[in-house]
Amino acid sequence: MEVIILAGGFGSRLSPWTSHVPKPLLPMLDKTLVERVLDLLPFNEINKVIIAAGYRVKDIETYFNNLDLEFEVIVQPEEVPLGTGGAIANCRKHITGTFLVINGDLITSVDISSLIKHHRNSKVLASISLFEVDDPTRFGVVELSEDKKILQFQEKPKLEDALSNLINAGTYVLEPEIFEIMPKGAHSMERDVFTKIAPLGEMYGFEFKGYFVDAGTPSSWLESCRTCFNDNRWNSGTNVDGNWIAENCVISDSEVKESYILENCEINKSQISNSCILSNSLIESNCILSNTLVGENVKIGKGCNLENVIIDFNSIIPDGWKQSGGMYQNQ
Repeated sequence: MEVIILAGGFGSRLSPWTSHVPKPLLPMLDKTLVERVLDLLPFNEINKVIIAAGYRVKDIETYFNNLDLEFEVIVQPEEVPLGTGGAIANCRKHITGTFLVINGDLITSVDISSLIKHHRNSKVLASISLFEVDDPTRFGVVELSEDKKILQFQEKPKLEDALSNLINAGTYVLEPEIFEIMPKGAHSMERDVFTKIAPLGEMYGFEFKGYFVDAGTPSSWLESCRTCFNDNRWNSGTNVDGNWIAENCVISDSEVKESYILENCEINKSQISNSCILSNSLIESNCILSNTLVGENVKIGKGCNLENVIIDFNSIIPDGWKQSGGMYQNQ
């Protein structure tokens, strides 16, 4: 089976990090984000992965050329933004039969093998993973029949209008005949295709429990790190008092809580909570960091107070700097 990973966005909500590294290659604990998606795949059922990429394509190609994987990886460029449906259609030449589609920024516990099995038994055009949430207003919502067929597909409804609390969880199994239904050019799979085939009884809903996080914003990036850490989805690094700490880090006389610190970092006499610090960064004494993303090769001066900030790579933050929200860009 072929797999399409949708990774065509610019990752602008994680800027300025993504001005240096495409979002699929950002490190989440000891693996890149896209490798977190690959971890979901049942390798014995997969022969080819197509990454639909639209930003810094050469970086992604170079990265995968240097990996030894059990399946072929093809990076399919997206010259202009095509939407989710257009990106899938752009990969059509690589598809030979039933295929899998996964959004490229998901941290999820969905069982892909079970999804594929249920799809094959259902004999429909499309099967999608479904996850129950308290607030469905940011997602595509479905109405499900007793036999798990999707009756309606509703994109980002108001809370009072939502058909249910079951949302589209970003993983699909599709039959190649679906290409004949898809419009040409840029379009949305959710708005332009699923809404057409659901009333025809050609969509199956696969509910799963566990977790589902879209790692597209600073807050959800931290939630994704926490989810991977708590689910032991890491092979290197150490659990130190509920924090994930990579190799060659020096943490002196500091209070660190629920944070994720990559290799070769140094933290001195500071308080760090719910933050992610990328490699080769230095935090001087008497700093307070909370809900903050620190880029690579950053130096934070003494006595800084940073809350809900995303810090650019290679930044040098002066002593005493205070900031709440927004980004700190390298000067």
